Amino acid sequence: MSSARRTLPIRYAPYPGEALDSWLEAFAARLGCPFTDVLGALGLPNRDPAVAAPVLPRWTTVATPDELAVITEVTGVAADVLTAMTLLPYDGHAVVIVPGQRRVHRQALWGRAGSRFCPACLEETGGRWQLTWRLGWSFACTRHHVLLADRCPACLRTPRLRSHPRREVPRPGLCSSAALAGGPRPRRCHQPLTDTPVTVLTPGGALEETQRLIDTALAATDRMVHWPLYRTAGVRLQTALRDLKSLGALVLNHATNADLHSVAPGEVLERLEQYRTNPLSARSQRHPDTRRSDVHSYFAPDDAAAAAVAITAGLRVLCAADIPAAADAARWLTERVASSGRPLYPAGVVSVGGTLSPVLEAALRCSRETQIMPVYRLRHRTAVHSTRPPANHYTRASMLPTALWPEWALRLSPHHPNGRPVAKRTDELLAVACLLAGNTTSIQAAIRLTGTTVTSHNVSTLLADLTRRSDCADVLHALILLANHLDQHGSPIDYARRRTLFANQTRFIDPRCWSDLQRRLRSTQAPDVVHAQRWIFHTLTGSPPHLAHPDLATAAGAKRQQHQRFRWRILPAEAELLTNTALAILDEHGLDEPLQWTPQLPDRTLRHLALPGPEPDSITVAQLHQAVPSGDFSIAQLARNLGTTTAHVIYLLSESPVDWSPHRFRRTQHTATRIGQWHIWYEQDHLSLQDIADREGISLATVRLALLKNGIPLRPAKSYPGRPRRK
Repeated sequence: MSSARRTLPIRYAPYPGEALDSWLEAFAARLGCPFTDVLGALGLPNRDPAVAAPVLPRWTTVATPDELAVITEVTGVAADVLTAMTLLPYDGHAVVIVPGQRRVHRQALWGRAGSRFCPACLEETGGRWQLTWRLGWSFACTRHHVLLADRCPACLRTPRLRSHPRREVPRPGLCSSAALAGGPRPRRCHQPLTDTPVTVLTPGGALEETQRLIDTALAATDRMVHWPLYRTAGVRLQTALRDLKSLGALVLNHATNADLHSVAPGEVLERLEQYRTNPLSARSQRHPDTRRSDVHSYFAPDDAAAAAVAITAGLRVLCAADIPAAADAARWLTERVASSGRPLYPAGVVSVGGTLSPVLEAALRCSRETQIMPVYRLRHRTAVHSTRPPANHYTRASMLPTALWPEWALRLSPHHPNGRPVAKRTDELLAVACLLAGNTTSIQAAIRLTGTTVTSHNVSTLLADLTRRSDCADVLHALILLANHLDQHGSPIDYARRRTLFANQTRFIDPRCWSDLQRRLRSTQAPDVVHAQRWIFHTLTGSPPHLAHPDLATAAGAKRQQHQRFRWRILPAEAELLTNTALAILDEHGLDEPLQWTPQLPDRTLRHLALPGPEPDSITVAQLHQAVPSGDFSIAQLARNLGTTTAHVIYLLSESPVDWSPHRFRRTQHTATRIGQWHIWYEQDHLSLQDIADREGISLATVRLALLKNGIPLRPAKSYPGRPRRK
């Protein structure tokens, strides 16, 4: 068993925030003995066994538990106090310590070797060094309102790159680096560091406030940062500093002094400009031709002025109230990066900065919104300031009809002042655009997946038109909301499966059934049954009729116009027959799905969006039915009477068919819809023709003629058991 170590003859408390090596040197200076004597008394090694050269371990970076236990035993200072005097508590948060080595990873989190210092603080404390001066995030002394000094003014070396020479008595406050004369055993510089000139800051200025904000974050016990962009939940300190490093690197690599006048005073910017002429020290072994132009993305700035400007400019983005405000704050910076000749898309600006938090990624993507192609605005969801990067959402294609749902096509389709649509097949183009939202798939692949035959040029042209028109300012926003809704909630209809099942089918309804209905409904020439087949195809698949089997497909021109006219002039009884037929087809194929479906978004999400089309339900069904005249009518005149567009009226008539027949045929319309119930009353309930007529408020002759026309044999007039007697 080892004997207990002798304690030192004095007790010497560390200063608040002091680094471990500073305290050990102060001990030796107080005792007036060489540094090696104190190391021996503490049982600390005189060389680092991991290094061949006789170099002292960097205890301020990491001290082992055994070393801390011995120091505690000899000095009486608690182990947790000693640990707080090393960089270990900052490991993984403000620095990254290389595993198994007592050194900071210089390319991670702007780690750095050596220490900055405040001359006034050294003078006040008798040469004691603060631990935080070693962090790349410390650049100012908020107590004395100055930038920290970077180098000894005599030897121009960064202090505390190496441990104090073992055989010399420490002299706190003097530079312990080797003098410029050099040699195998160079003398020490011993320049009084308290005389180092520094740059004075404005008390309470931007740079000083930035340092206070950083100090508060470094001192937080939960290692969480709650800067405004991160909202109340906050993020880990490491994430916030990684974001700050990325923004600071962009500032140092691309910003001009003219961009930074609002960030720092002229004297600080002059120092920054001098530093940028050669950001690496004169002793750097890297050849000038191999030095990267974006060196600050990897190495912390060696000048406190550069660090101050970079961190302050970066914090202006991270302290923005939300993603749109952060995008505005970062726009000048991303534009400066783009002006350097680098093609900059939303994904590219993220890669320039490195690994970023989702909110900063979103802010940088959104900062490029006005400068990028509309398809990239869709892919990166910049309109909704999404924190999600693009991904591959092939599954969304099965949730989308080939032609966007009529309700949404009405809202989102732009028209010329004369009422003509801006683009042909807009509903199909919008469906492709909805698939592209937040998606990395190509336009060609999106076209194939949605089952349409438009071209990539058609899609790009429409998106460009949407971004140029003031009345379409939020169409991309609405498409992204639709895509997000589908990704989150799904769709009850598998449109891809329906397209596969019914694309090659040529017959959906029996022509004889359609003809029988037409004989009862119309006195004039009835619509061709092929229109009924197309109606069912469109309703089942969500695909326009021109994509049906060639036997059904509508050709361009007059035939396509005829089918469009059929859709909005369809009578209620015809729509009921076609709907029931389509439902029966779904049952035959075992599809437990609704016949039609439209995604619904909360009203609050659409209330303030600028969309080119009218709100579908701004005109009620009752208002529509009241406005439709009997007999033939002009769709344009009806739209003027209702104060809306022809596209809106066509949509309403297609969704809620109106009986526009002349008065003498409206009874026929009613009869066609009620004949099934009359048949049940007559055959099963044994009601008389007169009873049925009384219930319906019509004449007996109307009931008798309707039953005969539908092939229902009439029974002789007599009494039947259970038949109610007339009074």
